[in-house]
Amino acid sequence: MNAAEKIAGAYLRLNGFLLLPQFTVFEGGYHGHVDWVGLRAAGSKEVGGNIAFPTDDKFFATIPADICERPRDTLLGLVAEVRTNKQRDTPQADQVKYVRTFLGGATVVEVAFSESNKPPVWPSGCMEIGNEYALRWIIERIRWMDKNHSGLTKSGSWPWSEDALAEFLVLHRYGAFKQANPGDATDGGGG
Repeated sequence: MNAAEKIAGAYLRLNGFLLLPQFTVFEGGYHGHVDWVGLRAAGSKEVGGNIAFPTDDKFFATIPADICERPRDTLLGLVAEVRTNKQRDTPQADQVKYVRTFLGGATVVEVAFSESNKPPVWPSGCMEIGNEYALRWIIERIRWMDKNHSGLTKSGSWPWSEDALAEFLVLHRYGAFKQANPGDATDGGGG
């Protein structure tokens, strides 16, 4: 898994998705796999103590109402392709159909990550998210955890189950992200 795929996976995980990486699709000839398949339970939220951890309001607000009127309150599937360059690679129709069947008919959102600083947008049939935006949002979420949960550290347990998040936490602790300024990435509470 390359760095851009790790960033996309960590971003999706922090927004409540349970993930399957490099998911094999047995139909169509374009790709033998999609980079990420995700499933997010209706009403999903992560809570530490009495505080709900923020999710990216921009992600959920970008999903068109004709696909899903209330994405946070809907069983939401996801199929994502990730590029490390500026060209977007969208999930193909046969891949989406296969994933939708695999996820039991859940509402499925198509996502394309690519090299940019672009927040989530929906220009035509697919959500686009910039890898740089996703990384800055992850960093801001880590900073939020430091500020709001000073006694809470996940760096001891994440290496076993979520290695990309563990790497980001260690890099943050070593000061690698001091220059990053993600702006209002976690201003909205979400759930």
